[in-house]
Order: sequence, then C-alpha cells, then structure tokens
Amino acid sequence: MEALRDPNFRLLFAARGISYVGTYLAPIAVAFAILDLGGSATAVGLGFAAWTVAQVATLAFGGVVGDRLPRRAVMIASDSASFGVRAAMGVLLVAGHAQVWELVALQAAGGAAVAFYSPASYGLVREVVPAELLQQANSYLAIARYAAFPLGAAAGGTIVATVGSGTALLFDAATYAASALLLSRVKVESIARASQSFLRELRDGWSAFVEHTWVWVLCTWIALYFVITYAPFFVLGPSIAKSSMHGAGSWGAVVTGEGIGALLGSLAGLRLRLRRPLTTTALLFLPTAVQSVLLGYHASVYLLAPAAALAGFGFASGSVVWDTAMQRTIAPDKLARVAAYGWMSAMVFLPAGYALAGPIASLVGMRSYLLFGSAWLLASTLVIYRLPSVRGFTYADADAPESSPAAVSA
Repeated sequence: MEALRDPNFRLLFAARGISYVGTYLAPIAVAFAILDLGGSATAVGLGFAAWTVAQVATLAFGGVVGDRLPRRAVMIASDSASFGVRAAMGVLLVAGHAQVWELVALQAAGGAAVAFYSPASYGLVREVVPAELLQQANSYLAIARYAAFPLGAAAGGTIVATVGSGTALLFDAATYAASALLLSRVKVESIARASQSFLRELRDGWSAFVEHTWVWVLCTWIALYFVITYAPFFVLGPSIAKSSMHGAGSWGAVVTGEGIGALLGSLAGLRLRLRRPLTTTALLFLPTAVQSVLLGYHASVYLLAPAAALAGFGFASGSVVWDTAMQRTIAPDKLARVAAYGWMSAMVFLPAGYALAGPIASLVGMRSYLLFGSAWLLASTLVIYRLPSVRGFTYADADAPESSPAAVSA
C-alpha cells in the first residue's frame, strides 16, 4: 500500500482507472454506431484499423514529445484531445448527422491523440514513484486496467442497448475529462527537457532502445509472440467454440477466465520479489502454450478456461515486471521514447497476426497452427532464458544512483 499513500500516485491511479473504463467501453459503442448507420463489418474493421494505424504512426513522435515537454502536461493535452474526439462522435450520433466516414476519420484522430498519452504516462510514473516502489505502482496500475475491463465492457453494452452509441461515446468523453482533471492536480517536477532537434532526439531514442540487448530482444520476442501464438488463439477460438464447444457462451467463459487470471496476476505483482526478473518474465508466458494446445484439441471449456486464466496471470504479472525493469534501467530523460519504440514493435505485428491467422489456418489447419504457436513459444522461451543479457539482469544492476528522481531533479 506504500505507493497509494502518495497523493500524486493516487491521483494518477484514479485517472488511469477512470480512463480504462472508457477505453473498454468505446469499441462496443463505435462498432454498433457504424453498424447502425448501415456500415458493414468491413467498415467496422476500417474504424478499428484507422485507430491502430494512426496510433502506430504517431507513437515515435509521442515518445519524443514525452521526453521534451512536461509529461503531466502532455497527458492532459492528450486527454483533452481525446475528449474532443469522443464528444464530437457522440454529438454527431445523438443529433442524427453522423456518417460512417466521419466516424472512421475521428477514430484516426483518437488513435493519434492516445499515442502521446502512453509514452508520457510511462515516464510520469518514474517521476512520481521512487525506484523501490515502481513494481508496486505498476501492479496497481495493472489492477486498474484489468478491473476496468468487465466494468467498461458491461457499461458499454448496457448504454448502447438502452440509450444508444452516441450517449455511450459521450460517457467515454467524460472519462477523458475526468482523467485530465485528476492529472491537473498532480504535483511533480518534470525532468523532460528539449535539448536538441526533434529528429536528433528521435534518433537518440532509437539508440537508447537498442543500447540494452535485453530491451530490443525481448520486444522482438513479444512482437513475434503476438503474431505466432497470441493472435491465432483469439482469432481461431470463436470458430472452434462455435463448432465444438457449445458456442459463444463457452468462448465467453474462456475470455472471462483470461481476464480473471490477468487481474490475479496484477495482484501478484504487489508481492513478487524476484532475483532474476527477466528470466521470470519469460517463464511467466509459458502457460500460453498450454491454452493453445488445449484449444487445438478442442478441449472442454472446464479445462480451457483455467488454462486461459493461467495465461492471463502470466501475461499481467510478466508485464508488471517488464514495466518495472524498463523504468529502473532506461535513463529517465529517454524513457518515453524507448517505451514508444517498444509499443510500436508490438502494435505493428499484432494487427498482422490477426489478419494472417485465418488464411494460414485455412492452409495448414487450425490444430497445426495452434500447435506450431505453442511449440514456437516453448522453443523461443528456452532461447530467451539462456541469453546472458536476460539471465544476468538484476534490479541492483539497474539502479545506478544517478537514475533516482531526486538526483535527476536536483
């Protein structure tokens, strides 16, 4: 509870929690808004793709801005822009003047807006929280994320079903406004400074990203994991559930299991004390291989849901450890840029994984593809585990005296 005793972190925690509720509400509202306007499933896909493409295209610039300007101010500006985007969508829908192309364009604007928020947020946590409390703080933020998922999804479905997508998007706009208001009350001395040209800082951010072997190796590994193991499970799962697992209800139980496991993994992050954090992070991903094998053999939901919970646990707790390792290792004045490059690598590959899962499965078979994803994860984890830069990493090595917030701001 030490991290939550800090009033600045409490404000950041509350802002992120409220914002996450809106994050999980919005996709439902956007999808049904497009469909209600006569758009097709392809149009819905374009709406989501517009958000992702704009976010990926803008992330590197968002990272530079997050290291050049006060991070709290960048996050408030991002929330304000996101408020404007969602409010515009909601007003257009409520007034009955919305068109599909307008919603797609606004989705792109929204994706660009949040690209500035995430890297700055990564850096702000480092500024607000002492190094020894970073893992605890990241755990609380992960708890807020995964606890908000069922709340946001339920709120989105209920509001859309009762009063419409426009009102749901106005509610989402309100969560951005609330987040900006809470962030405005955070008191922190920012270390962000503009020391050279924008393009030079972009290059320096890349140099910092590849400087530590474990950073770019693990980012590459996670990106491939999304393509080869993660995306096929969630793309092929509904089809297998429909044919062999009694339909959507069973698949819903699997997804719910994943969410419950992720929440428990976030809670576990509060207590984890690891001598070799990166090797543990790699091992925590291994349960994902189990759920892929079970799905490939059309196992009962009574086996698959617990396996999904284990996978969710590993993903969430591993993410907490990874975030902490990054924040305690990367120079604080370059953290937003390095985080942005990491997110870009994951987000570029994940849509490709979603798009390719179906065509590849149709060529080689669903079971073969899922088993390949499982085998790849086992083999690649063994390789990662044996890398000296991963095995040798400790928090003690990461915490140089000059990396503490007090030393930087003095």
